[in-house]
Amino acid sequence: MINTKPLVIFTYAPTGLGHIRVTDALRTSMPAQYTSTVFSPDSKFIETMHRITSINIVAREIAEWVQRGLPQAIFTKYFRRYLKSHIEGLAEQFISLILSQAERPQTIIIIATHFGLAHQLGTVMKELTNVLSAKIHLVVQVTDDSPQSIWYVDQADLIVCPGATTKATLAEYGRKAHLRSVPIAVLPYPLNPDFAAKLSAEKLKNRQDQLDPSSQTPIHIAIPISGAAVGMQFFVRLIEKLHAKSPRFIFHVVCRKALFTLEFIEKMRQKSYVKLYTSKSYQKTVDLYDHVYLEHVIAAEITKPSEQSFKALLSDEAVAGSVLFFAQPVGRQEFDNLDFFKRHQLLSLGSNQARCWLLPIGSNATTEFIWQKFSSGQLLEVFNHSAQPKLTAETGDNGSQLFWELINETFYSSKISSAST
Repeated sequence: MINTKPLVIFTYAPTGLGHIRVTDALRTSMPAQYTSTVFSPDSKFIETMHRITSINIVAREIAEWVQRGLPQAIFTKYFRRYLKSHIEGLAEQFISLILSQAERPQTIIIIATHFGLAHQLGTVMKELTNVLSAKIHLVVQVTDDSPQSIWYVDQADLIVCPGATTKATLAEYGRKAHLRSVPIAVLPYPLNPDFAAKLSAEKLKNRQDQLDPSSQTPIHIAIPISGAAVGMQFFVRLIEKLHAKSPRFIFHVVCRKALFTLEFIEKMRQKSYVKLYTSKSYQKTVDLYDHVYLEHVIAAEITKPSEQSFKALLSDEAVAGSVLFFAQPVGRQEFDNLDFFKRHQLLSLGSNQARCWLLPIGSNATTEFIWQKFSSGQLLEVFNHSAQPKLTAETGDNGSQLFWELINETFYSSKISSAST
């Protein structure tokens, strides 16, 4: 049976949890005119490299070195070639997924939130089109405001990124590398629509009370551990020291269960003031993180300036509009994300009273920094005098919905300009 509804294939790689979060945000907001499924073939190479470059200092420095200038240009050229030449069984797996659907789609839209799979799927696109007798579009969603050239997927039909600088840099790279011109669009970062929903008056008052140093209301802090499990010992010390400052602090720790996180999980389990959420599954771990915000009023989150940091685009009246404390950045993309927040005055700098803060180095300094923000009433002051984030082409809490409007316009109206214009 033929399905006249376009089939959306969401595809991501197991390199941390960010790609899954972005995928979930887009899936949650997908209009009813589409059907969807997920394609995530195993890639132990990419998963292992992600963890090594996240936790090993030498590997991390090498990874950061090849993310800029001439080393980036050389690395991108050969890594793209590597990805395109390692596609064994990929077409067969994709075709099998499509043939397993109850109805055969005439149109397929692949949404890739990882550059690796995007390059590989682009390589087999002609084969997929011929075998499946379907119109296939490849869309790449960049998951940081970081113009790393490997995100320029020359076989894509559309690239969507969170910032105009990233768009311009990727387009320039494509031209200089003499690659096929690809349309590039700028939209606000795609967030889970449930996170953008407004809190009830009662819950909003609870968040205000949590930020009030004169209140006895428990302070709920979310701590998501990254997929590569960076900084576990740091978080053990920080949690203990903050709770010693005040028993009001309650911590919601979300961590994927793996061999390298078992010791950390056991330490967390022994603390009465820690609520622990774990799963072996990447997807379930992301679901648990969502659950924390949807079931509890969270005052603050301690996290990396990775994809989670784009909750800064939400107002503090939103479900996920918590105070964000960013750990020191790891990798170029996290430095670039911080630059994005500085440009849009979303990061507190000097007299700027935004609700996002960059933490100092070390658990002692971080403990004192966070405690001072709560105990001085500064966070309450920011909350009581907050303003809605200024809306631009790069900001706003409706990036996920705008993404689907763009998909409709691009593939059914063809109104988007190419990267070369």
